[in-house]
Amino acid sequence: MLKSILLDDEPYCLELLAHLLKKHCPEVDIIAQFTDAAQALEFLRNNPEPDVLFLDVEMPKINAFDLLNHLYPFRFKVIFTTAYDKYAVRAIKLHAQDYLLKPIDIEELKTAIRRARQDIPIPDAPPSILLPAREDVVSTNRIGLSTNTGIDFIEINQILYCNSDGCYTEVLLQNGKKLILSKSLKEIEDVLPRESFFRIHHSHLINLAHVKRYVRGAGGEVLMVNNCSLPVARSRKEAFMETLGVIV
Repeated sequence: MLKSILLDDEPYCLELLAHLLKKHCPEVDIIAQFTDAAQALEFLRNNPEPDVLFLDVEMPKINAFDLLNHLYPFRFKVIFTTAYDKYAVRAIKLHAQDYLLKPIDIEELKTAIRRARQDIPIPDAPPSILLPAREDVVSTNRIGLSTNTGIDFIEINQILYCNSDGCYTEVLLQNGKKLILSKSLKEIEDVLPRESFFRIHHSHLINLAHVKRYVRGAGGEVLMVNNCSLPVARSRKEAFMETLGVIV
């Protein structure tokens, strides 16, 4: 059984989530429910950690990220439940188990529970989102990439490049492994450090540290260290050359 705690400042949303879990996810054992974040914080500090915390984001006085900051280091998995998609990037930085938008889809909820039951490692280093720093700066060298089978925690410098495939993004790593993410390339671009990655084409985001050669052309092409050749959009060539410190 997955021991779970539910926190949502809206009683109706809390009751609905509890109902959905009891009806569709019998493997979940709800040990406590809270509409007050301060009460939930006190409970979590003084009781054994749950396996999963279902967490709304926007709450009075203490929001989700403040609450997690107070609890660090924690070993439970976090599933965000919110009506807003604007926090998705912060959730990715936090290595959240899942991010469910309200109204919660039953199949997405079931998938989140299946993934939560897997033995997914939690990083030892605190994610940058929990540290007092500017929100637009990624101060950690690791990132959690969520696929349909789990979350891969990797060093950012292991990423060679990312390719867009519609609503999905293919991430190529130095070891040859490919990860398929159900995120747009723009969402991935927003998470990765801008000083290290450059969008050379609407379909390609590359790690500048792994560029092997530039081949001249209308836009040109870049040859990566794995000998893969990627096109540079004509409209982005000048900015790309400037970023590399090249005088064309």
